[in-house]
Amino acid sequence: MCLNNETWSLNRLSFNIRAMVKTIRNCFSPASNEGPVERYIKWNHNNYSGIILNVDGSCLDSPVGSGFGGIIRNTFGHYLVGFSCFIQGSSDILLVELYAIYKGLLLAKDMSIDDLVCYSDSLHCVNLIKGPFVKYHIHAVLIQDIKELLFQSNIYLYDTLREGNQCADFFAKLGASSDTDFSTDASPP
Repeated sequence: MCLNNETWSLNRLSFNIRAMVKTIRNCFSPASNEGPVERYIKWNHNNYSGIILNVDGSCLDSPVGSGFGGIIRNTFGHYLVGFSCFIQGSSDILLVELYAIYKGLLLAKDMSIDDLVCYSDSLHCVNLIKGPFVKYHIHAVLIQDIKELLFQSNIYLYDTLREGNQCADFFAKLGASSDTDFSTDASPP
């Protein structure tokens, strides 16, 4: 008020004092119970009554070992099959994530699963597949192959949180740390 040579009304002065008191109390008071709420993330089928495929890709170590993996479960979360694969000479995580989706869908097709929901924690991959065709993308052929698989069957593709995709992450790291081609596990390793 003094520096700007202003005269404030009593109401304005009172309001500013109360606002400053509130600000100072908030700054120096102990944390309130209204802080951030912890969320516990777990695998979730989102009330889908069918077969669920979770996939993931992984790039590990130096020199880079790349691989992908996934798990197919029923509605109740019971293990049906897991898979993993090592990719020789690539550190392109986008390629690895796309291959995880592609090979997982092929495995489901080989198992005669027509009704499926696929979850990937790579939102970028999901958007590339669900979005319009990008003719000059480096992985355009693979993306188109995935789109065709989705079109042929009753398959839905969604993104999921990384924390809810830990089993697929395990298989992806298993693939990246091995040197074997595509392999399946009929029982959990």
